[in-house]
Formats: sequence, structure tokens, C-alpha cells
Amino acid sequence: MSRPTPTNDPSPMSTRRDVVKAIATLPAAATLGRLAYAAPTLDRKLGVVLCGLGGYSTRTIAPEFPFAEHVRLAGVVTGDPEGKGRRWAAEHGFPETNVFTYETMDRLADRDDIDIVHVVTPNSLHAEHTVAALRAGKHVMCEKPMATTAADCEAMIAAAAEASRYLGVDYRLQFEPHHVGATDLLRDGAAGDLVSGSYEFSWGYYNGLKNRPGRVKRWLLDPAMAGGGAMFDTGVYPVQAGCYLARAEPVSVRGLPATRHPEFFGEGVEETMSFEMTFPDGFQALGRAGYGYKYHNCMTRGTTGWVEVTGNESGSAFSQSGDGKPNRKRLFRGKQEVVLEDTLQVAVLLDRFAVAIKRNEPFVADGAMGLRDVRIIEAVYRSAAKGGASVSV
Repeated sequence: MSRPTPTNDPSPMSTRRDVVKAIATLPAAATLGRLAYAAPTLDRKLGVVLCGLGGYSTRTIAPEFPFAEHVRLAGVVTGDPEGKGRRWAAEHGFPETNVFTYETMDRLADRDDIDIVHVVTPNSLHAEHTVAALRAGKHVMCEKPMATTAADCEAMIAAAAEASRYLGVDYRLQFEPHHVGATDLLRDGAAGDLVSGSYEFSWGYYNGLKNRPGRVKRWLLDPAMAGGGAMFDTGVYPVQAGCYLARAEPVSVRGLPATRHPEFFGEGVEETMSFEMTFPDGFQALGRAGYGYKYHNCMTRGTTGWVEVTGNESGSAFSQSGDGKPNRKRLFRGKQEVVLEDTLQVAVLLDRFAVAIKRNEPFVADGAMGLRDVRIIEAVYRSAAKGGASVSV
């Protein structure tokens, strides 16, 4: 399974080797999140600009701002400033001077009431817009996947270090109580020695293309924009789950793509990717990302039991509800349910990001984590191109 290489180059550095060399010369603290800059006061809500006003920004991110303690919606970046931009300003109560276009992101530097840019554009544009925001002196929260190539991720990390600003990735489940609870249970031996895990995030994109074509994201069918198919879309979640539940990183992967509906999914956009991650201690994580049906699975098995995160009738293991409502999840230690609070996910993520910025402390879901996951995904695609042969990460 091959995929095209996006042509956008957000970095002034000429080669991937230059980027890696630049990162290697940076102080260790810069890549971990503790940076040399004047942190804002703890009692001030940080202003966030949404870069990209598609469905995720509209239906999920924006409705959660009223519930956040440390951030507020302060502006937008949009390709339609006179129409969509002005409507957002009126609806959300920020000045029209805080409506920017993608071509005027440098003007973010002039606004002291803006602290963070949340990049929510198509995958291949993440690097370009992240670097633009960082060069304007703003911290960045980037939607997953961090970028479509590891080289772009490295350029983004280098830009963050050069600007002495934070770079986070929208890994909301790093802070979701049930996933955190599952990680804690496994760490404390609730399932014994870990043996294997099964993690899947599949959704009915195919049904949407067939039955509701006007309501689905068409750019996901363009491999240059999306980076690939289901693996680069929802495959990030099972990759993440395997890593945080095992508290380790894989040493090798295997990938097996499949496409049942080539009339919708062409070259470079697999409908389903099944993959395997093998960890240093022999733990094996089996993952799947698919567009043909809706199914979530998050179960980790050990020598004495298992731990599982599920949803109920209104949610699932990896999803979120949107519209300012918490997505209901359930956590099981074997057959025994561990009852935990349901929370909003984006508001919590942005609050934790803001607190790290205010306290000048490391943020767990940082650029290094985003880079790691893109490297894993790239290795899965390399394996798929070799017929599922094992590939080192």
C-alpha cells in the first residue's frame, strides 16, 4: 500500500537531515515543553483562535469553550472572513479584528489577547498552519494526526523550539477518565503481565459517501490531503491506545490493507487497515481502522484478566459526543465495572494545555508524541507495501 508524498514544505530548512540536525542541537527542555518565555498569569483565561471552521470546530470544539476554566474562544482563521468569520465573531462574542485568513496569520503577532492557535484544517495543511502560528509567537494545539509525514512533524517541533512556544497534539483521550483509569489499572497489575490488546476505531464513512454525500468530508478521499486512508484518519487512536495502555512504544509493526469499495476508495486511500504492533517485552497490540462500518474496541488482556473501555448507548470507546455534551464511557476490570465520571474532552484537553503553559510545565501530548505516532503509521504503510512483512519502527 503506497501513498503519495505531500508537496507542501512549511520549513525553510532544505532537507529532512537539516531538520533532524536542528532538533538535535536544541536544549532538551525545549523539546519537552518547559520553555524560556514569560508565562501568563494563572488567573487569566488564555485566548484561543480556531484555525479552520469545519464540522469538528463547529459541532465539537466551539460548544465546549463555555465549560472551560482556563481558555476562551478569542478568534478564528477562515477562508471566508466576511461571511463565516463575521458570523462566528457575532455568535461567540469576539471582535472582528480577531478574524484572520490563512494568508494573514502573521498578523496574529499583533494581538496580545490571543495565546493559542488550535489548528483544525485538513491533515496535509497542519504543518503549514502550525509553523505560521508559531512564527507569529502563539502556542499551537494541532489536531491529529500531527502531520502527514514525519519530516513535517520534525519541522513543526523545530519551529516550536525556535519560537519558545508549546506545541500540543489533540490527543483528548490522554486526559479522559476511563482511558486514564484503564492505564492506571494495568500499571497496578489488574490484569497481571500484559499479553495482548485489541484496539479498533472504525466508522461508517462508506455509508456516508453512499447515502449522505453532501455531509461528509470529501478531502478524506484525496491521499495528498489526508495522507492516506483509514489508518491516517482513525488509526491514530488504536496506535495511541496500544502505547499508553502498555506504557511503551512498539519496536516493529505489520500492516494489511483492504478495500471492498474501490468505486469510492482509490489508490492511496485504503478502506480498512488491520495492523499489529509488537512491543519490547513481547506485548502484541492488534489494531484496526476502517471506513466500512462502525465499531470500537479497546480491550487489554493479561495473564490474570483483562481491562476494557467501552461506550454505552450514546457513545463508544474512542468517540466524543460534540454539542457540549460528555461522551459516556464505561470501564471494566474483567466483569466488574469501575464507575468513573464522564467529562467533556476538548475542554479538558485545552484546559490542561493552558495550565501547562501558565505554569511553564511539560505537556504530555506534545509534538514528540505526535511525531512518534506518525512514524508508527509510516511504518505500517511500509509493511503494507511489502505484503504485511514485519517492519522496524
